[in-house]
Amino acid sequence: MNKAVRKVVIVTGASRGIGAAVCKVLLEGNANVVGISRSALQDSRELSDLAHSHSEAFRYLSLDVAAEAAASKIVEFGLSAFGRLDAVIHNAGLLDPISKIATADIAAWKKCFDVNFFAGLGLIQAAMPHLRANHGRIVLVSSGAAANAYKGWSAYCTSKAACNMLVAGLGLEEEDVVSVALRPGVVDTEMQKQIREGGKEAMGEVDHDRFVQFKDSGKLLSPDVPGYVIAKLALHAEKELSGQFISWDDARLSSFRKP
Repeated sequence: MNKAVRKVVIVTGASRGIGAAVCKVLLEGNANVVGISRSALQDSRELSDLAHSHSEAFRYLSLDVAAEAAASKIVEFGLSAFGRLDAVIHNAGLLDPISKIATADIAAWKKCFDVNFFAGLGLIQAAMPHLRANHGRIVLVSSGAAANAYKGWSAYCTSKAACNMLVAGLGLEEEDVVSVALRPGVVDTEMQKQIREGGKEAMGEVDHDRFVQFKDSGKLLSPDVPGYVIAKLALHAEKELSGQFISWDDARLSSFRKP
């Protein structure tokens, strides 16, 4: 594919897990990628390798997505690097605080929403003129927890539920942009490790043991599995998916899954 017509995709939370997997799939699919994360590039071996092997197609910005003016900086960085913008994938997310609602730190809840929801909203607003012009796509990485509550996870659950409704609203309002909220399944990431190591007190023994068993029984998905679907949605999602919260393994996404 000619470099001049390569699609340009912004990926937040790019340094590890699902985000890093998404970047790899996009680059292998001849997209130009703008990776965003708080981590330094050299702290991620996977991204460092991608930056070396795809030096013309990959750009990385170390930035807190919840920082003031982060959204405009990200969009400006992408436009400066590649001259256009075709898709936004908001994957950056926080599980914290893991705590009961009655005793939760409201400031910690606000931080969770800043990363999981408001950073995505700000990025969408900053990118929207360019996405409209290119009939672009938005993918918000949601969670099964957006529709099913867990003890101790209420900040995370409600912030992801808000993302689902944000996508639903975009589906109604933005006719030239396809917006999807994707449930990635239970994935072998640092967040799962955090749940296993620090979630028992707030979650309760039954729910906590369930997540421990996911790991012990080998039922956690590799990040590459939903990462492939997310990348393909950012490049090829059809209009009929716009506004929807959909699982990575939904039959409607069979053509988006890795063969």
